Amino acid sequence: MAAAVAFLATACSGQPQNATPSPDDPGIGHIHGLGIDPADGTLYIAGHYGLFQVRSTSTATRVADRIQDHMGFTVIGPNTFLASGHPGAHDMAAGGAPHLGLIRTTDAGVTWTTVSESGTADFHALQPAGTVLYAYDSQTSRVRRSTDEGRTWIQGA
Repeated sequence: MAAAVAFLATACSGQPQNATPSPDDPGIGHIHGLGIDPADGTLYIAGHYGLFQVRSTSTATRVADRIQDHMGFTVIGPNTFLASGHPGAHDMAAGGAPHLGLIRTTDAGVTWTTVSESGTADFHALQPAGTVLYAYDSQTSRVRRSTDEGRTWIQGA
């Protein structure tokens, strides 16, 4: 945890970090969300250009070589995260929908599956509270809630 805090302090200070493994990789961009995986205590950064693991005070490593904009992000269990936002430019150019809807991973971000709202919802905030998942959908400017892990939604909090 100390390494994660030190990395974030460096990242927020504007000092360079080792978060770009190749010249074609845009790095983290700005940070939309943070989460600690209860499986192993790893800090994850949901950034403008993807999901990253913080492994030391100077290194964040991209998960799965995927570039997508995780506008909303939350950890809901061991290796299990929810996210929303936008696909990367490559996926958009290939005809992908402009909004991810709600997506889920059960392998700490290596693979993602669509839960609901693909192409329509862009959840900028995701907050679990007991058995309820709350979300702010930027496309409708409304708070929504789900009692089935995001498969179906009800308007309002």
